[in-house]
Amino acid sequence: MPAFAGRVAVVTGADQPLGRGLALALGTAGAAVGLVGATRALAAVTAELDARGARATAVDTMLRDAAGVTVAFATVADELGGPVRVVVHAAMEPAAFDPMPFEEVDDDRFDAVWEGTMHAALAVLQASFAQMRGRGGQILLVTPTVGMSGVPGLAPYAAALEGQRLLAKSAARQWGPDGIRVNCLAPAPEQVPIGVRSVDVSLAPAALGGPGDAEHDLGPVAVFLAGDDAHFVTGATIGVDGGVWMAP
Repeated sequence: MPAFAGRVAVVTGADQPLGRGLALALGTAGAAVGLVGATRALAAVTAELDARGARATAVDTMLRDAAGVTVAFATVADELGGPVRVVVHAAMEPAAFDPMPFEEVDDDRFDAVWEGTMHAALAVLQASFAQMRGRGGQILLVTPTVGMSGVPGLAPYAAALEGQRLLAKSAARQWGPDGIRVNCLAPAPEQVPIGVRSVDVSLAPAALGGPGDAEHDLGPVAVFLAGDDAHFVTGATIGVDGGVWMAP
């Protein structure tokens, strides 16, 4: 039996290659996968999951709308026949990827990135709790390593990534007694559309030769963290950048 047979997962950000790869990895592991976001952009990934024999659905919602996200998660549960037990939040505000010199960042840019990112993460965490309370579950926030290293021209993005990591730690501490684990998955900067290479933010290239493939290199780590074998791991940030950012 596949590891996640009978489990329902939600993935945000699957309209981008990173989220798509993680969604496919979960589907291959046996999960029924609900994709939350803009359904038109998610149609191709839903078709890929269907072609692999994974049950899948896409639900349209704005991630900054907390009530809408909670409804979207409930819709996934209804359509896929069970409560959501695994959540991978890989979505990011598009404005976060647009470079701007630090000295030119104004209130509008900072608010668009920081507020948008934090509201979406909070909404996803709260919607996850509504599904997992009394049942347990696993939540992964995708926080690329540039949040820890810093990155020129993308200060609001790096700040928002670190903000998500703080939310994950606080949620992990509070929800541990409910059997809910919250961790962060930290890929290389090449996995997101910011035009930054690993060598731009590190003293050395990736020890393993590159940023890896979202589905086949990062996906198995996401599946492990979301599975029963990682039952004693929570509040952690797990680097999956091929050995770029080697810091605790």
